[in-house]
Amino acid sequence: MLKSNKFKMRRLHLNTSMLTSLLLGSLVSFTSFSVSAVELQEHTAIYTAKIKRGVSIDGKATRSLKKLDANKWLYTFEVDSFIADIKESSLVVTSEAGIKPLGYNYKLSAFLISDRKRQVSFDWVENTATSTLQKNNWQLLNIPENTYDRLSYQLQLLLDVDKQKQLMNYNIAHKGKLRESQFIVIGSEIIDTRFGKLNSILAKKQRDNDAKRETFLWFSKDFPLLLLKMTQKEKDGEEYQIDLTSAHIEGKNISFSSH
Repeated sequence: MLKSNKFKMRRLHLNTSMLTSLLLGSLVSFTSFSVSAVELQEHTAIYTAKIKRGVSIDGKATRSLKKLDANKWLYTFEVDSFIADIKESSLVVTSEAGIKPLGYNYKLSAFLISDRKRQVSFDWVENTATSTLQKNNWQLLNIPENTYDRLSYQLQLLLDVDKQKQLMNYNIAHKGKLRESQFIVIGSEIIDTRFGKLNSILAKKQRDNDAKRETFLWFSKDFPLLLLKMTQKEKDGEEYQIDLTSAHIEGKNISFSSH
């Protein structure tokens, strides 16, 4: 009986880790841009996520963007579930060239495991990305211009989709390595949501041809570009789905018209 309980807890923790990783790595929320310069708006967006097979776990994620001065913004992301909490933030600056990260912080507090922390500082004079945490210190030299942390690249993704790019590549500084992340726009699609049928832009995260993991994202056409829905299928058959439940932009609640 004891072994059975331990197995269930291990399975539950694995599913929760995948759920929070999915929310962390791929979830994108509302921001609007012009072609010549980045135009961000303060906002808060709330999502729910569910595991479709195995142990059922519901999670809530809140993402917000706050303006600090003329071109400096704080992007935050929080996951709240009964077994794990995540607090993540990225300090970014904007210009006509796009978004550049300055500092990134991450903390995971979970049931039955010790807290996990990550921190990255960017120096765009020396072109370096550095982690000074005692147990996980590292530095990357000569980083390219399109280098981001695990949160800020999502703002750049929104900018590039709004510019009608079809294929996007990003370098993400993570655990002492530059990890490439690539997305492709597939086309337009009308989807069913809790708000009714809405027009969306469908994008996919590109992976190797033999990869069994698949990630799809549906962005709103009416609010460029608010993520309406995301699905991910793992190689073991586990499936996850993320759905928007509410959004506030500049303090105003966003409502949708069904099509």
